[in-house]
Amino acid sequence: MPVAVSNTVNGIQIGATAYHDCDDVQLFWRVSSGGASDVPIPGCLGFMIERQRQVSGNWSPTEILRNRVGFTDQAAADGADDANSSRPSNVWPFQRYEWTDHGANNGQTVRYRINAVRSSGEGIVGESTLVSLADSGWTEAIEVNGRAGNGIEAYFNRGFVMSQFVARIAREKNWKPRDIKDHIADIEEPLRRFLSGELRLALLRLLDEVIGDPRLELYLAIYELSDEELIARLKLLKRRAHLVLSNGSDKGGDGNADAREELKAAGVDVHDRILGSKGLGHNKFAVVVSTNGDVATKVWTGSTNWAPTGLCTQANNGILFVDPKIAGLYFEQWGRLKDAGSDFTPDLVGDNAKSPRPANGTDVWFTRVRSKSKKNVGKGIDIEALIELVTGAKDMILYVMFQPGPDPLADIVARASEIYVRGVVSTVTSDNREKFSLRGVDTESHEFETALVQPEGVVKSFSDWIGEVTRNQFLFPNQNPGVGHAITHSKMIVIDPFSDDCKVVTGSHNFSASASEQNDDNFVVVHGNRSLAEAYSVSCLATYEHYSWRAYVKRQFDQGKVPWSHLSDDPAWQGPYLSASRKRHLAVWSP
Repeated sequence: MPVAVSNTVNGIQIGATAYHDCDDVQLFWRVSSGGASDVPIPGCLGFMIERQRQVSGNWSPTEILRNRVGFTDQAAADGADDANSSRPSNVWPFQRYEWTDHGANNGQTVRYRINAVRSSGEGIVGESTLVSLADSGWTEAIEVNGRAGNGIEAYFNRGFVMSQFVARIAREKNWKPRDIKDHIADIEEPLRRFLSGELRLALLRLLDEVIGDPRLELYLAIYELSDEELIARLKLLKRRAHLVLSNGSDKGGDGNADAREELKAAGVDVHDRILGSKGLGHNKFAVVVSTNGDVATKVWTGSTNWAPTGLCTQANNGILFVDPKIAGLYFEQWGRLKDAGSDFTPDLVGDNAKSPRPANGTDVWFTRVRSKSKKNVGKGIDIEALIELVTGAKDMILYVMFQPGPDPLADIVARASEIYVRGVVSTVTSDNREKFSLRGVDTESHEFETALVQPEGVVKSFSDWIGEVTRNQFLFPNQNPGVGHAITHSKMIVIDPFSDDCKVVTGSHNFSASASEQNDDNFVVVHGNRSLAEAYSVSCLATYEHYSWRAYVKRQFDQGKVPWSHLSDDPAWQGPYLSASRKRHLAVWSP
């Protein structure tokens, strides 16, 4: 759950609120001065963020978070990544009112303090240490982990290939975009470990648990299977792994042929589900089953394909239910898929149409719920249910999607005039473009004001930013050495996360008619779990902020304008960052 703190020094009040997921902490802060809220602080050149980690029950020495953006002419030339490319935020302060700390690692307990800082009057701004005007006081302890309570755990990767981190590594190693894709398949590659993050580690822990206990077996339904690290784990299980394996996206053949052959040779119980042009066997779930009575104990699902790209180059999520009732529903579905063979049988589609199946505050959906036909009138029951969820939102909708259909995405964007809406879609289809367009940029406040962002990289170097992988280089291997076909591959919607009636929607379902009428898919709607909603909100908003900045940069270049690039040595920087829209944004996250 979020933690909040407020403190007043020298008549200046700073209130901070912190949220977390499995390995990130998002900080928001607001200031009051002279009895007025959200106003500039005289002399303030920005904010220093301090962090402490708890070790053996004691707080470690204070760390000052570092900033990569300096004052004018102080940044490293052409993005050079040297010792001077970042400095503590009491030298290069953060000129904003929110920050995501990627240095808070899973399993750690941390706390933060926000300081408004000013010039000491001596030395050179940007080189000398700034002086604190006021601080927020330390937040309560924040336990950073994937546990959300009620037997639910949520994990996310760091699949942002369009980032300065990856761009600097690629330049250092002289990699082209295609080289990134090749190297992340290497199990020992450090970049693989970074990009896959806690998502990969959680999945490996689940597999190792089953490997280490001969009383457990694993039942999987997988769409893409090519990651050698995951395949090696399945081979160790031999006959204790039961796999319904699709042909992936290869409609004319078998995209999983190599893995299929390798696993069958190792003695894994593989059941072919070769659907060809009939549809996609799009599930990515794994059920842990105890041989003591064939009782399902836990299930892993989400958006992550069991491939290097799924783990590393796409934004993905995974959710684990340590819940026999929910796991049992997936175990039953595994049996239906096995029995259906390489077809969508009437029994399978009929049973799917009995969705949702409620269990312990979670609705479980399986699709297709009907076969595509001209005789079908209206939308599938799954799409209708999703529309009802988003149109019923009272305060907020956050989302990250791959290639959704017109509904419920158009319904979500339509709510942006009424409630707080933010989201990222990897690719907006032509059907969606007819319903709405991507909104513009407020160049005065440098704020990307939109309910929908499509991801892009920094197209060309400027100031301390270096060129990143672009959208075309990522998506279109026919014209470029492509990285993949999905930039954001998560399928997640968060509704009213600060409410006891919050909802989290996630799974393999792309929120599209094809998922409803053509594919094997699943999704869950988790009701009332505020810790889970917080974790998914952090992931959604961090993704939005990452790509909305890049959308702003691209738009500036497209219009022949220079993007914002340096800190200002004038306290007037605060004005544009306290615009009406930004105040509304801060009021949502730091009430």
